Amino acid sequence: MKTTRAIIRIVLLALMAGLAGCSWVSQQFVSKDDGPNIVKASVRVGVNGDVDGAWENVDYASTSPFASLSQHSFCQEGGDYDPVVSKDGKMLAFCSMRRTPNPDIYIKAVSGRTATRLTSDPASEIQPCFSPDGTKVAYAANRSGNWDIWIVDVNGRNPMQVTDDVSSDIHPSFSPDGKFMVYSSLSPRTNQWGLWIVSVDNPSLKRWIGYGLYPEWNPNPKINKIAYQLPRYRGSQWFSIWTVDIVDGEALHPTEIATAPNSACITPSWSPDGKKIAYCSVSSAIYEKEAMEKNKNNINAAGEDIWVIDLDGYNNVRLTGTDASDFSPTWSPDGRVFFCSDRKTIDNVWSIKPQGVDFNVTEPVEISTAAAGLSAN
Repeated sequence: MKTTRAIIRIVLLALMAGLAGCSWVSQQFVSKDDGPNIVKASVRVGVNGDVDGAWENVDYASTSPFASLSQHSFCQEGGDYDPVVSKDGKMLAFCSMRRTPNPDIYIKAVSGRTATRLTSDPASEIQPCFSPDGTKVAYAANRSGNWDIWIVDVNGRNPMQVTDDVSSDIHPSFSPDGKFMVYSSLSPRTNQWGLWIVSVDNPSLKRWIGYGLYPEWNPNPKINKIAYQLPRYRGSQWFSIWTVDIVDGEALHPTEIATAPNSACITPSWSPDGKKIAYCSVSSAIYEKEAMEKNKNNINAAGEDIWVIDLDGYNNVRLTGTDASDFSPTWSPDGRVFFCSDRKTIDNVWSIKPQGVDFNVTEPVEISTAAAGLSAN
């Protein structure tokens, strides 16, 4: 694995894996080359609507989803990572090592080629996130030695530090009204990753809601859920994708949405209507080695791959299936899934349009401080 990717994908592979007691490498999903218009997919098959049914491989056919594949960043050295698209679909933010050994946050028009550097601190800045109104970008930075959450205007002005403690705080995600953020925090006392909600205007108001990594708040205010990844505590200890309801400030009804027997399901991202989740699947070193030996002549033997699944756990469809590593999925308002890929050697931002996606996104509504369960105590 490249040194640059190992550094910047600290949240995808190195950081989370080391602290969770796991060791991740590139994924190897095996898919037979059945022609240009067919990709292998996996669908959860339940009995009488049982979402805990078995997984079966099926052919996901129609027009080829790869006909909609587009490249959006064009880094030639280092790499571009952690893409996120503004709610209006016009702007793309990402972190990049194209100019410096440590990543900075960049912003660009989705359809353009030039990128503007938003941060230029000697430290590392990763995992940008647009506010719902598109005027601010939140991100994680290690300027004080550990990771903290920061916010900056999209013009690069008025940087504000949101968290400031001994914990490592990463991966911010705004609530639909922009008044709160959820993020991951590594407790130095327990050495476990937890999920916290914080008030943007008053960071002293924050609340722990449970264990997990890489949270993302559902953008649909009518579906007040947070998606995240959580390791299993028996057997393989690989990650799976979960959701939790936020009800009167309490995290209720934790539900496992996506899991796989021989791989980790990580970095969930909500569709604009809040009814689908895109995620990355990564296999262990053992299964990667077996797959490589077994499929050394198969061009579709994959590295990390991007999948999309319905909120109810059905229709789990793989979007990518080449020998490239595809990771860090995120959605745009028109239903495209943006992601990072090394399909041209250097990691850059790409996107693909799943088949038959049509969203009806509701307008944001206010989420009160009481609903978020925050108080000054």
